[in-house]
Amino acid sequence: MGFFDSFDAAIFDLDGTIIDSMPLWSNFCTDWLISIGKDVIDSPEAAISAMTISQSADYINKKFNLNLSRGDLIHHWEDVMIPRYLGKATLKRGAAELLRAFSGKGIKLGIATYSFPRACEAILKHHGLLSLFSSFQYAHDYEEISEFPSVKRDPAFWLASAGKLGAAPGKCIVFEDSYASLEGVRSAGMYIAAVYDDSSSRWPLLSKAADLALNYPGEALELLR
Repeated sequence: MGFFDSFDAAIFDLDGTIIDSMPLWSNFCTDWLISIGKDVIDSPEAAISAMTISQSADYINKKFNLNLSRGDLIHHWEDVMIPRYLGKATLKRGAAELLRAFSGKGIKLGIATYSFPRACEAILKHHGLLSLFSSFQYAHDYEEISEFPSVKRDPAFWLASAGKLGAAPGKCIVFEDSYASLEGVRSAGMYIAAVYDDSSSRWPLLSKAADLALNYPGEALELLR
């Protein structure tokens, strides 16, 4: 029996797991502010890096007197990230092959990401992968209802993702590059496959705690054969 034979669903993070894109988030907010004519003396990137998306939107709105709704602000930020994704975000090694192999075996696929909806779906469509996914779970949709400072630490976030796929939590495996997600995935009763990314500062801890540690997504193909 193969490692993945007992799973009905696989849930994937996007940035750093499917696509090599973490550096593309650098200064995205500052660049947008400059593009709309704002003087940015002190970059807000360090401040918002520790915030949720909703908190970031509120902070930027107040600091720069924008008077925009959260939805409008996220829409503008998507407009910044889409061309960055489409112009520079490459697939992690073997990611497309692994996703297609899972789909071919009848394993349902879901996305669970901090990225923005239009940006996420644009890059997956660009690489011909969008149709493989049955569900999309966006972290900022849960920020208002979650009691956790980081939504991916909330087991309810992961349980909702499993529910969208019609899979029992114990039949789901989550592919993640972030150690911060480990708590939520484990509390939800799911398995976790760690995917290395250069941005993974806590990779030794994540790789040790995970059920499977991968240097790149395509390594998992060996366990499907």
